[in-house]
Amino acid sequence: MEQSLSDHLHAICRALLASLSEAVEGEILACDLVQIDRREFHFQSVAAAHFPGGPVRRMLLGCEERLAEYLSDRLEVAADAATGEAVHDGLQAFCQTLQVQLAGSGLPWAGDQEFLVHDHQQFRVHCSGVRNFLFRVAVAEGRLDLVLDMAPHPLECAWLSAELQSGGATQVNTSASAITSEALVERIMAHLASSGADVQVKLPAEGDRLELLQATFLQGEYEPGSDTLPLTCARRTSLELAEDIPEKVTLVFILQDKLLQCSCPVIDHDQSWLDDDISLPILRLGMPGSVTYGQRRGAFRLEPPERVTGSVRRKVSDDAVLGVVSKRIPMQVCDISFTGAMLHIGSHALISGFKGGAEVVCVIQLPPGFGEVTLNAVVRRLHVTHDDTRRGASLGVEFVDDPGCAALATVRKYIQNRHSTGLSEGSAELTIG
Repeated sequence: MEQSLSDHLHAICRALLASLSEAVEGEILACDLVQIDRREFHFQSVAAAHFPGGPVRRMLLGCEERLAEYLSDRLEVAADAATGEAVHDGLQAFCQTLQVQLAGSGLPWAGDQEFLVHDHQQFRVHCSGVRNFLFRVAVAEGRLDLVLDMAPHPLECAWLSAELQSGGATQVNTSASAITSEALVERIMAHLASSGADVQVKLPAEGDRLELLQATFLQGEYEPGSDTLPLTCARRTSLELAEDIPEKVTLVFILQDKLLQCSCPVIDHDQSWLDDDISLPILRLGMPGSVTYGQRRGAFRLEPPERVTGSVRRKVSDDAVLGVVSKRIPMQVCDISFTGAMLHIGSHALISGFKGGAEVVCVIQLPPGFGEVTLNAVVRRLHVTHDDTRRGASLGVEFVDDPGCAALATVRKYIQNRHSTGLSEGSAELTIG
């Protein structure tokens, strides 16, 4: 039987706790396992092991210097790996102990690759995308952090297109682009939950912004036929405390190349215990009333994963006074949605022409494959920034909604593409910096 995500996490975390218990004299004070996304870590010492083709792509181990120095006194490092530097040798010796524990914990692939200790001043750990987890353990001698980059879980759903095309019991409300058949909605959600699907949770953030957090359904917590959907979710500001949990969340996911979303009530916020020591935060959701296509509702603002620039200018009417010139102002796209964008313009720009209600023309240089697009928009917000690190102004614009606009269709394809990438790819790796 194929092991689930929880099985792999449990075996790895248990092996780490066993290795640490052997190496330190005192008790383990605390441990915490949580899904993460878009995070960077600067560890005092760091080691990494890569496992191509396995359920875990890589493990990155961060260790406080005082713990590594303690481990160098407690453990023996292989002669060919010793450097005489206590922090390096202590972490290297612990990695060797951990690898033995991993290989003996039902994870045969863990013995294929060795951990290598890297220069912590040169590298940082950068996490992005789907299925990254952090296991943090504290002992009196210091703290140990294990970042797990789990392989994405492809999800097949060959029956969905056939269901949608068959009509009959499947009702598609074309005006709202929504699947409203109760039976089909329940089948879709049961498929996500029983398959351990990777999704994203959309939550309100500061102001009118929304944040998107990586989440994964927990197969072992799901009971077939149940109307409760269990998933674990990356924690950030809006999920740190129980009182921050909203009454509803929106799930964004992909099935058979379709970007879909639905709104689910939050039934409970709890812990899924893998054993007496290790647990995962869990959200238990109720069934949604419908599943909608794309991002037209909610208009989540995507922060482009690459630098996206262009220009913006005040739109001049055809009957404008001769000599009136509308200057192109260079800008950078801070975030973008199906309906609008937040643009940053430099401090040198004259912003008097960009007051609320002003009509503008935005030229956006999208990445290769999408090209340059020109969009008409209306200014909805103007905020002047005096921060020295990003002096200038933020311009919130709403695109003029023209169903036949090829440029707007291209922008929406770009947003869907980047959402799809975030739901199917990602990594945790060492990067120079």
